[in-house]
Amino acid sequence: MKKLTLPNGEVISYIDKLTALDVYDEIYVENEYLRHDIEVNDNDVIFDIGANIGLFSRFIATKANNLRIFTFEPVPKIFKVLEENLKNLPAEVKNYNVGLAEREEITHIHYYPNVSADSAIIEFDWDLKVEQYLLNYDETVADWFQGAESIPESKRKDIIEKILKNLYKAELVQCKLRTISDIIQENDIKTINLMKIDAENYEFQVLSGINQTDWEKIHQITMEVHEHIQGGKNLLKKLSKMLEEKGFQVKKGLDSRFSLMGVYMLYAKRH
Repeated sequence: MKKLTLPNGEVISYIDKLTALDVYDEIYVENEYLRHDIEVNDNDVIFDIGANIGLFSRFIATKANNLRIFTFEPVPKIFKVLEENLKNLPAEVKNYNVGLAEREEITHIHYYPNVSADSAIIEFDWDLKVEQYLLNYDETVADWFQGAESIPESKRKDIIEKILKNLYKAELVQCKLRTISDIIQENDIKTINLMKIDAENYEFQVLSGINQTDWEKIHQITMEVHEHIQGGKNLLKKLSKMLEEKGFQVKKGLDSRFSLMGVYMLYAKRH
């Protein structure tokens, strides 16, 4: 496996450098998942849903003692790297090579080797994504690629489409889906102290796999919400209402790194 030294000196296995450094920045530098009073304490049970190569679990394992961490990553190639990165973690870890959804089934996921963290069952709306990059060109493309600001406006759409087509070359991979309630029952879990969700356009389906009797076991949720899919325009509002009805106090992270691109943070804490 390829090895990468992170800015904090940790050496990890990785698939693509873009994902590894971007997710590191999101978790370790921006601290996106532990804002708005979201916390972790000794002996907590943590669900890392959409675990990718395991950076969140590595990070959270340093925040408290005797954690019990369950990770979920559906893409086999990513899962192998996840297992490598979570060896000898100072926590009790159980890794699942599955995705989470509203029911158990076999499906296919679009695996992007060049941007593995974006691998998704439901792909983003291509036309919307191109439009978002055009509207926010200075804050995104020009900020990421040297010399991009000098490209004439008439050619920017073609450049954006070329970049996206190169990054998002997909391999269609079969994967298994299960429900959160199945996992709760299988492991006799009484409490989930923190549920982190980064399911790449699949967060509504993930939450739909929780039986009514299991909702009260969940104390905190911190998640990314992706509205850049077809029909996803009001997903943040829809999920916020769902969680409020389940007894959570909800706060929206409208100023997260990718809010301009229709990706928001949502934080929910039980009253």
